[in-house]
Amino acid sequence: MTFFAGWFLIPIAVGHVAFWIWTVNVLHGLGVNEHNVSRWNMTLFSLGSLASLLLLWSTWQGEWSVVAQAYGLLCLAVGCVALPVTTVLRLVRQHPSGVVFESAEWPMTDRDSYIGEGRYHWMHRLRGNESLRLRRVETTLTLPGLPPALDGLTILHLTDFHFAPCYHRRYFEAVSRAAQEWGVCDLILFTGDMIDNDEGIAWVEPVLGPLTARLGKFAILGNHDLAHDVDGLVASLERAGYTNLEGAWTTVEHQGATLALGGTSTPWGPELDTQAMPESDASIVLSHAPDTFPKFASAGVNLVLAGHNHGGQIRVPILGPIMMPSRFSRRYDRGIFRRGRTLLFVSQGVGGKHPLRFGGCMPEIARVTLRCDVTRVQPEIDYSRVALRSLRKAVEISTARSCEYSKNLSLFQKIRVQKQLVKP
Repeated sequence: MTFFAGWFLIPIAVGHVAFWIWTVNVLHGLGVNEHNVSRWNMTLFSLGSLASLLLLWSTWQGEWSVVAQAYGLLCLAVGCVALPVTTVLRLVRQHPSGVVFESAEWPMTDRDSYIGEGRYHWMHRLRGNESLRLRRVETTLTLPGLPPALDGLTILHLTDFHFAPCYHRRYFEAVSRAAQEWGVCDLILFTGDMIDNDEGIAWVEPVLGPLTARLGKFAILGNHDLAHDVDGLVASLERAGYTNLEGAWTTVEHQGATLALGGTSTPWGPELDTQAMPESDASIVLSHAPDTFPKFASAGVNLVLAGHNHGGQIRVPILGPIMMPSRFSRRYDRGIFRRGRTLLFVSQGVGGKHPLRFGGCMPEIARVTLRCDVTRVQPEIDYSRVALRSLRKAVEISTARSCEYSKNLSLFQKIRVQKQLVKP
């Protein structure tokens, strides 16, 4: 029977594409090993192609089977409801209160010299590609519960360098110099995906070594790192002065306050046990993927720093990012999010295995300044109880005045009687 026809086919087609993009994003956020990504992609492409053929065949024949009808209704719901709603929510989304976010492009001259000779190097030369540009983000985050001793703490947040031969090392050295121009921060926190090739391990010390911090430098790994020489990378990070926080907690002291730092590259690497969080005045988690945000928000962590999503790398006007390897698909694409008292900052990172950056998705580094919330939250007023208390008080006052009036009247009557008795 003819089930869908005419204009219904357009939202069905749009919903079909959106559904498979969502499926790819979610499945890639479940911890697929980098060595198996190609197989997953081929499987998903095959399934998506079969679904496309099902729709095309049903449209061509004018007969929709039960399976085709069910899938058509699903696509119609995605195309007419899910996609428009999520798009509007993204367009109207604003930074949470207590957040100041500023950014400016850093001049990167002689970009041709930043291009390497490895695989995908030609992508840098595509017209409109922003892969060799850089913006510096400066953000101030007001954190509820942050002690005054940690007010003004500065963090250099770096993530997703993806050292690989398609870049020349000079590009990352220029990024390092741009970070040094900020001066010395209190902490340097790197949230994973340092390399995409074992040759990149030799770049860690010359690129990240010159960066200094007053309270220490800390790093975690990412899914791309775990597909290469992990031991060699960790050793190189340690020689550059970084402490590996994979699945571990540590603390730093600052002006009498204790700050807990934890790190995780889950679902690819070890999880971070929130029950093992040390006693502290505030806490920060380095998470390669932002998908852990709900978990750490529930645990009362003050701030989560993440990368991994690269802002989508390719952003389309109105729709925003398309591909994003996350269980939440495109929800935590970039920027700052709040859940309860916890803030999440997702950086677009610097590099990528496929060096593509289009649609305002420039590589970035960030300097984060923490501020304590000096305001006091007023308790919620229960007006019904206030009214009841006022009524009770009024009754008490009225009763007291009545009693006083009765006493005065009784006294007056006694005096009057006595005066009558005294009269001759």
